[in-house]
Amino acid sequence: MDAYSVMVSDAMGVEEHRDWNDVDYSRLLNGNAFPPGFMWGVATASHQIEGGNSNNWTRFEPTTKSGQKSGDACNHWNRKEQDLDLIQNLNVTHYRFSLEWSRIEPEMGVWDEDAIDWYSDLVDRLLERGIQPMVTLHHFTNPLWWEDMGAFENEANIIHWIRFSSKMFEVLSDRVEWWCTINEPAVYASMGYVLGEFPPGMRSFKKTRIVSLNLMRAHARCYRTLKSMKNGNSCQIGLVKNINIFDPYRRWNPLHRLQANILDGMFNRCWIQGLKTGRFKPPSALRSFTVDGLKRSSDFIGLNYYTHLLATPFMPTKVEIDPLIRPWEERTDFRYPMYAEGLKRAFEMVASLGLPIIVTENGVADDDDDMRPEHVRRHLQITSEAIANGHDIRGFYHWSLMDNFEWAEGYEQCFGLYHVNFETQERTLRESGALYASIAQAHRMPQVVILAGGLGTRLGEMTQHMPKSLVDVAGRPILSHILDWIQHQGCNRALILTGHHGDQFDGFTHPGVQLSFVREPEQLGTGGALWNARDSLEDEFILLWGDDYHPIDYASLIQHHRQESSILTMTVTTDHDEMNLQFDDDRLVQYSKSGDAPKGFNGYEAGTSVVKKSVLLNHGKEGPWSWENTIYPELSKEIRVHLDSTKFWDMGTPERLEKLETFFNETRS
Repeated sequence: MDAYSVMVSDAMGVEEHRDWNDVDYSRLLNGNAFPPGFMWGVATASHQIEGGNSNNWTRFEPTTKSGQKSGDACNHWNRKEQDLDLIQNLNVTHYRFSLEWSRIEPEMGVWDEDAIDWYSDLVDRLLERGIQPMVTLHHFTNPLWWEDMGAFENEANIIHWIRFSSKMFEVLSDRVEWWCTINEPAVYASMGYVLGEFPPGMRSFKKTRIVSLNLMRAHARCYRTLKSMKNGNSCQIGLVKNINIFDPYRRWNPLHRLQANILDGMFNRCWIQGLKTGRFKPPSALRSFTVDGLKRSSDFIGLNYYTHLLATPFMPTKVEIDPLIRPWEERTDFRYPMYAEGLKRAFEMVASLGLPIIVTENGVADDDDDMRPEHVRRHLQITSEAIANGHDIRGFYHWSLMDNFEWAEGYEQCFGLYHVNFETQERTLRESGALYASIAQAHRMPQVVILAGGLGTRLGEMTQHMPKSLVDVAGRPILSHILDWIQHQGCNRALILTGHHGDQFDGFTHPGVQLSFVREPEQLGTGGALWNARDSLEDEFILLWGDDYHPIDYASLIQHHRQESSILTMTVTTDHDEMNLQFDDDRLVQYSKSGDAPKGFNGYEAGTSVVKKSVLLNHGKEGPWSWENTIYPELSKEIRVHLDSTKFWDMGTPERLEKLETFFNETRS
């Protein structure tokens, strides 16, 4: 097929179809397609994977077209540890999951503390692996007692969901930064109250309007409530909106164009406009309503995208009837076409909100995995291009981690990066899963290596019986403050090189960062410590000193390093009392750690570098030696300089330690 595009309408944009055979995907695999710190994730939903639920869907399942019951699903409730290993093996940095309200509050006002503890433990175990959780508070399922009250059909019922959301936010918000209020409100309303494919299986436009309005009220109230709670201001809370692109089947037919425009307005535009203005016009309603607190009620917008639908005035009203496709389009197992080009238009649509965008779901039903690898490549390519064109896209979550119970479709549609045998519960990584893992690995933030083995003699008695990196600063070890910053910068793996009193690091952990330790057998110096740990080093790493606090923008440093194809990039400041190096045209000319700086020295090493492991392997050696006094002079002309004036803090003396403590206390206040 030749690449071409057709203009549909100003409202809906251009229906573009590319010749994907001409697309170069190499940037996806070489780590240059996405910015440092980009969120790489996978997503699931509680009812689809946990098994053993008792909710509105459990009761509704026998009436679906498949008639299949969720039953044990993926038995995730009893296979938590194994499934966390699957997530970690994909090299992702984030995992989106939902909380099953019916487990947590099986009867009105009755809380199941074991269920709450299960989710709390899930969060802890994710963080131990360096994986950040994203929690969804409502993903299609309701407790039976709430469903029988009318759920979102009655505005008075919203308070019960707000109470549940507040309860779980109170439990988890000290460890969970990312929160989704409601998943796909338009899907919940249309599938449950127009098509009748979801509970409660109704076909009523009047009910659809009421439920849609109450969903937006619930989202706004939830957002305002959680923001007012402890940790609310530090958490990112948003709505997840599914965007279906509607195109006229015959672009020259005004009736087809009209139908596409109507569907786009009902399914997409009215919801986005509501978030933007605070006035919401429910689908098919004649007027709009002011929803208290709705305007600016999201810190980000979650975008779920799967396909486009071709509209005619005679579209089927049953999901199982094959949707129309273009002759050249590939039909997925779910019968709709693979249409990555629509993701570009989805970005343009939600970008009007002026919010950061996160792709919270994107995937394909493809049991044989024939189509999914190309599906992954195409949609990531579109996302990369959108970022390059100025869209503020922060992350991408593939749907789904593994095959699961796909709502009304039962077990017939397989979206997983892992295949699941539901008889044996065996999980098998698909080719698409290996591809996604390799792309995520190529783009994730580097491993952080922290030199924490020195004696710290200048701190006197303070470090005689403890490592300097564990010295208390403002109530916590300096190492904890350093790890806070690297986590804030999107790094989730740290290697701590210990020596002096290294046994005191036993049991040391930090939420959100996966820690490993290598202890030197004797004092080896900075270079010797790195050589001793060479088998634990990744191909590229960020090098820090364990007694320095340097809160710089890692993404800027790494981007500079990678754009220049540098083997070593050091951070340098020109705002310092002393100078220990000379640089010219972003390259190191000479370095000296001695007190008297030679003439022409114009910079000071600030203590944060990005290093290729090959530097150590090619220039390192056994025994004690200094990294800075050996590598910097040897490779001076090859070392890149990254200028950054951010103040860095060195706690090498009691006086400097006092200044650092003052800084942390003032920052905290």
